Amino acid sequence: MISKFFEEISLDTGMIVFGVHDTMKALEASAVKVIMVFEDIEITRYEIKNPVTDEVKTWYLNPKQEEDPKYFKD
Repeated sequence: MISKFFEEISLDTGMIVFGVHDTMKALEASAVKVIMVFEDIEITRYEIKNPVTDEVKTWYLNPKQEEDPKYFKD
């Protein structure tokens, strides 16, 4: 599996995504065949709904980002 991973990277096939945000987008689109994750990743998913517009934003935040109020205020 690891050799196939590096082969896809070296060929730049576009079949590999990196990072939490891109990975979650691929999962939500049902575009994932294999997923490799780091078990100690400290990310929490938040869905923040604007009570006026009913717009929902999804954030994937690490502990440091959770301290920043900009993710929780409009």
